[in-house]
Amino acid sequence: MANEYVISIEREAKLSIDTGRLKISFLSTGENHYIAVIDIAALILAHPCISLSASVLKELCAVGAIIIHTSDTFMPIAYTLAASINLDGAKRPHLQAKYINSQEEKFWWAQIVKSKILGQAKVLSLFDQTVENRLKTNAGYIKPADEENIEAICAKIYWDAYFRVIPSFATKREKQGASDIVNISLNYSYAIVRAIVARSLASAGLCLNFGVGHYRKDNPFNLVEDFIEPFRFIADKNVLEIFKTAEYGIFSSKLKKELLSRILSSTIKINNKEYRLFHGIDFAVNSFCISLEDPRRRLLLPNMPMPSGKKPVLKENNHIIYES
Repeated sequence: MANEYVISIEREAKLSIDTGRLKISFLSTGENHYIAVIDIAALILAHPCISLSASVLKELCAVGAIIIHTSDTFMPIAYTLAASINLDGAKRPHLQAKYINSQEEKFWWAQIVKSKILGQAKVLSLFDQTVENRLKTNAGYIKPADEENIEAICAKIYWDAYFRVIPSFATKREKQGASDIVNISLNYSYAIVRAIVARSLASAGLCLNFGVGHYRKDNPFNLVEDFIEPFRFIADKNVLEIFKTAEYGIFSSKLKKELLSRILSSTIKINNKEYRLFHGIDFAVNSFCISLEDPRRRLLLPNMPMPSGKKPVLKENNHIIYES
């Protein structure tokens, strides 16, 4: 895809369209920045005083970009997505609906959970091989739909080990209402990954309401919550590496910039080939689309054993951040 930039705006700004470019005007300094709309994949609005015109929404949606609005703790509170940019129209949502509560759906979820746990094991390999091996062993016991809830068992093991490495900052995983710098950093990092996942799923013409493991009727992004799971380890790894050196005492603009830079330059291995995060996510989403057509085809996810079959070639990506 042509649009490969993630833009994070974290100070007061006014956004408008100027001859096919997104114009970002910082009122406090008088600076103006311009980025071609076609190059934008995701726009993160992380400040309460950002204004944008209707033409900005129109132009960004026309190229399939996603706009993500965050809370003060950088948790996503709203997404703006194009209604449809896929030539298949409603074909894939009809296929998704066909497999609701099916055996195929249970197998898909088992693959996603296994990939997530193997990703967690990869993070633990940096400092605790004993716990890493426990997770790898548990991953081998996952059944369709994870009916024995191996995911939750591994989560307890994983986060206990994770926070033992950085005990001076936090002692447990917190999502909503997090106040410590590590959990805020994790939430911010997940917001970045979630935005890329949502954009990839929407661009593929998939219905985000229909999850394979998440089913909440009040959540219009169940499929996003599914497909972020195999990629969370990228955020976990980078946050861990930063705080093992204890360079930051507050959640600063410098820290946000480093997190975004590290995450978007990270690589993941799928089918024994390295991909940058953007394109690895596109790769995994494409494999799900193929599996909807032919459920005999496995999902291609990070850290999983290599199945047979050829894989498509994907491109590289870049990023931009505007911080305070």
